[in-house]
Amino acid sequence: MSEPLANAWIDRVAHDLRGPLSPMQTAVYLLREPAIDDAQRDELLAVLERQIKRLSDMIGEFSDFGLGEAGRLVARCEAVDIASLVADLTASLRACPPRVTLDAAVRGLQVEGDVLRLAQLFRILLGMQLARGQAAAVQARLEASDGHLRMRCALPCTGASDALAELLLAAPHPDPPDDTLGFGLVIAGAIATAHGGSLRGHASGPDTLEFVLELPCAAPPGLAPEPG
Repeated sequence: MSEPLANAWIDRVAHDLRGPLSPMQTAVYLLREPAIDDAQRDELLAVLERQIKRLSDMIGEFSDFGLGEAGRLVARCEAVDIASLVADLTASLRACPPRVTLDAAVRGLQVEGDVLRLAQLFRILLGMQLARGQAAAVQARLEASDGHLRMRCALPCTGASDALAELLLAAPHPDPPDDTLGFGLVIAGAIATAHGGSLRGHASGPDTLEFVLELPCAAPPGLAPEPG
């Protein structure tokens, strides 16, 4: 990442991290007022709860970015059933559920890795949004070949280009469409790399970006890995 680009996103991240503080300070000030009633107190406490969660999520996201840069994202390793993981995540993304197609070869397929990080990786890709006010369902297809799992995720994006896809994988989103810091795809790429895989992006049309995830499959149970 170039120095001007790094400085720009550091300034923006610092600004975003300060975002929840203003409503929190206002809520604390108003809670000290002796004249507020129970309903107003409950409303102010709800504001505090929302903003504390928002700030906590942002700090967690920034921490994950740092762990990814240091190569310390993966903490454990186990066999993870990908079809089950994707089904659970798809059901949880109720606001804008992705449209997922699984090839027959993917059913029963496993990947060795950190189940929490793999869930985070698939959630980022299946739930990603690229623009404010333009919620769109991710179109995902999972397939398996040559000992690898491949997932293609396509999403509408005005002004799609290969350069934009590469930028989103290398630096935080310049204008995140949600309450995140915009590091989602950067973290997803780091998780893929930590599991011996890759995450690439390109424009698949004038208004569509496609991200392609590849992960090595685990050896079938009872089959010893070939010596290296």
